[in-house]
Amino acid sequence: MRLVKGATALLYIGPLIAGLCGFGWTMLAPFTAIFVVWLMVLRPEQWPASPEEWLTGKAWLAALAQVLSQVVLVAVLVAIGRGLGGLADIGTVSVNPVLPLSISFVAIPLCRMLWDSHEAASLGYYLDEEAESAHSESAAGDAVRAIIPLLNLPDTAPDDEVARLVGETLAVVTADLRLDALRAALAAPHRSHAALRRGLVLWATEPEIVAPALVPEGMAKAFEIANGNPDILRLYIPRAVALLAAFPNRVEDFPHPDDLRKAADAEPAPGDDLPAHLQADLREGLLALARSIEAARAGTAPPAPRPVTEPVRSARISAGHA
Repeated sequence: MRLVKGATALLYIGPLIAGLCGFGWTMLAPFTAIFVVWLMVLRPEQWPASPEEWLTGKAWLAALAQVLSQVVLVAVLVAIGRGLGGLADIGTVSVNPVLPLSISFVAIPLCRMLWDSHEAASLGYYLDEEAESAHSESAAGDAVRAIIPLLNLPDTAPDDEVARLVGETLAVVTADLRLDALRAALAAPHRSHAALRRGLVLWATEPEIVAPALVPEGMAKAFEIANGNPDILRLYIPRAVALLAAFPNRVEDFPHPDDLRKAADAEPAPGDDLPAHLQADLREGLLALARSIEAARAGTAPPAPRPVTEPVRSARISAGHA
């Protein structure tokens, strides 16, 4: 970032030299163009990200404001240069006007080689707080747009198609933002999206997602998506228990035990046709997961599961899902 700031200094030196050499306001347009291109390269989050956005009046007003701000900045720099030239009694210097323009222009490729805005943002680095705020807003908007095809999936969509679309949509560095957007969209009680919920839970409970913590609190978010749907909870619980046993160091990504107990104590939803013995089995599974999470957080061995007689627990919970 220090190198970027040094290279950026060249951008401002050009108009100052132009003013010192006595060039007039005819240099305003080319310098403004260079400054605008620099902004597009180094601060892409301040500009529309798609052709559709460019067609909106709001985008044109924002772009016009950016251009006008650069016109003012260049004018101030040239005026400062002319003022310094007058104080030093330099007079008019015979210099090719390409020289100051070249000095400013070379800042664009130098800064681009030193700083990739998208890659830096994926690693959590920004030029300043303004860039961080603008990128956050832009990334949130991109996340909302990216999940629309998933929300349009019917409940009868095949699992392989759902898994493919979920994998493609979440195979980005901002997967956590897209998962958050999906979680918020699926929080509405009148929305079913059973196939999407199942696909998201399967994706979030894969070892290659949990082990490196690609999505912060991914297991907790998967539980929120599954909660309220007994069939998807029966899919989630055995996978969560297995993942917790394999990766106890990721226990902070799992749901809070109190949330699991609250789900276990919740009354079945109206119209829920899950048999009573499976409802009891689901409740025991939630409580067992809560105890395992508490034990993992305390650094102790999880309590032994209760003995069961007939295949009411693990066989029925995991049948067709594990």
